[in-house]
Amino acid sequence: MKSFPRVKKFLSIMLPLFFILGGGQSVSAQAGRQIMLSEPDAKNYPRMLVYFDAIERDGNKISDLAQDQLTLREDGIEQDLITFQSLTPGIQLVTAVNISAPFAIQDIYGKSRFDYIKEGLLNWANQPLNSAPDDLSLLSNDGLELTHLEDRATFITALDGYTPDLKETEANLSVLARAITLASDPVSQLGMKRVVLFISSQPSTDSSDALANLLSQAQDNQVQVFTLLVSSPAFFSSTGATRLQNLSTETGGVFTTFSGEEPLVDFRQLFESLRSTYYLEYDSQIVTSGSHQLELSIASSLGEGVGVREFFLDVQPPNPILISPPREVIRALPDGLDQTEIGPDYQPDSILLDVLIEFPDQHPRMLEELIFRVDGEILVRLTTPPFDQITWDISDYQTSSRHWISLEAVDIQGLSRISVKTPVDIQVLIPPPDIGTIFIDNAPALGGLFLIILTGLVLFLMISRGRIQPTERRKGTPLFHRIKALNGRGLVNKIMPSRSDTGSVLGADPNQKFTPYRLIPINDISQNLFPEPLRIMDPEIRLGQDPRLNAIAIKHHSVAGEHALINLNRGSKHQIADLGTSAGTWVNHQQITSAKPHILKDGDIINIGEAGFRFQLILTNAPEPATQEKS
Repeated sequence: MKSFPRVKKFLSIMLPLFFILGGGQSVSAQAGRQIMLSEPDAKNYPRMLVYFDAIERDGNKISDLAQDQLTLREDGIEQDLITFQSLTPGIQLVTAVNISAPFAIQDIYGKSRFDYIKEGLLNWANQPLNSAPDDLSLLSNDGLELTHLEDRATFITALDGYTPDLKETEANLSVLARAITLASDPVSQLGMKRVVLFISSQPSTDSSDALANLLSQAQDNQVQVFTLLVSSPAFFSSTGATRLQNLSTETGGVFTTFSGEEPLVDFRQLFESLRSTYYLEYDSQIVTSGSHQLELSIASSLGEGVGVREFFLDVQPPNPILISPPREVIRALPDGLDQTEIGPDYQPDSILLDVLIEFPDQHPRMLEELIFRVDGEILVRLTTPPFDQITWDISDYQTSSRHWISLEAVDIQGLSRISVKTPVDIQVLIPPPDIGTIFIDNAPALGGLFLIILTGLVLFLMISRGRIQPTERRKGTPLFHRIKALNGRGLVNKIMPSRSDTGSVLGADPNQKFTPYRLIPINDISQNLFPEPLRIMDPEIRLGQDPRLNAIAIKHHSVAGEHALINLNRGSKHQIADLGTSAGTWVNHQQITSAKPHILKDGDIINIGEAGFRFQLILTNAPEPATQEKS
């Protein structure tokens, strides 16, 4: 019975030491192999970087893993490994000493608990390293602060000269908060772990909320907290001690105790397992924001181990922005340019637009394509960098008009976004022609007009003198005929002057050969308005929204009141002209110049505003189309 206190004392010393030497998680490791994954580093998304540690059943790390032993799955889909490597980095260690009265208690040799802890830390710091150098920081609650030391000599000198007032210093958790923040700084080595060694007595009973916040901060920044509780054995299971133990366990650290009666933890062995790790890289296939799962399995002759990590990733399409696009562009003729022999050469010919590509998810990445649209039509495609400028060719704009421009950015993940449409007014300053130029350019027409006037004057004189008697029009000859067109509500008749009475009133020469044609609706807008093809038997028709002005009324907001004219030219060929509209007239998806006729060919696609038709000549014995076309 007398030996019982000694046994109890022996167990109180050896059980914590056994736990420490086992690495903190060795007990749970006995149940099976463990794969501990870090949260993926998405800084270079879609390239993802992951660190992991593989722990064998006996608590030791698995070494000499090969890439063909690994299988990585992202959201259940197996991923190809780009890089796999074993690392032996140092650790980013912040030693935070929370001095208080329990540190001052001495043993029979007159050494305080603090003396033993200081001696243990100095012994550890003076031992040679088997890995890359550490990043060391030293903090205390009485004002000592050395951060990110590059060599151990400075750390040793500072610690050796540190002599705090042990009995008069009050403990507080602010030094732990500062230590976690400091350990969260970016690491200087690939794979370096972030560690806080917190040396403190048990916290007060009202520290629950503070420790909960510090736990959350440490977990968010992947900081492991190793705690050395300095107190009497009676307080090792107190509420404050339990909270510190939970802090260490939840962050992947180790909780140890020291009363001065048992051996101090071996700091070298405590941190040795942190100096080796594996890392791998892969290209993520994630294209949606939210929670995702990473699973790594390792196969070997001893069985398979599986590690799972849940993580959140914010993924959004790139956002293309036009930087200060012009609201108005003025095109004018250069001073002194003679336009009598060549066509108008308005300047400028192009506009340089600055582009900014934003990544709202904070993951900058390469673009697959940058698309520039004008009025909904693709004008420029950039498929190689740089993507910071677009050149807009405006040389074809010969009349004033408004255009809507936009950008679309497509990234290497296939995510895309279209910018808002921006209006740009292009003003074309057309100088008034001089009288001489008018006569030169219109000499044939003026000559014909002069002959017509002269002929009319002669006829008038001859009729007034009775030399020519006018004849009556034959009865039954109509002064007007009707052109019939179909729209969505049935037949609409437009009364036009008859060729039989007016000769070439409609622009047709009596000697010209006219070939009838059809206008076949080819898109939803035209087919809703005209269920059947329009059969045209007249050499000249007008098309527009106003039924009072046009042979064919196209009731759509994109069509002007009087939009386009189709007639014969002198070579008996059908031609179309735009009547100065803002939406324009398009042939084969190319806008024709306003007021300049364009020769039509059989099969041409005509767009009157947004209404689309196919121009089809009606040849002899040609069958009527059975069904409508659809563009």
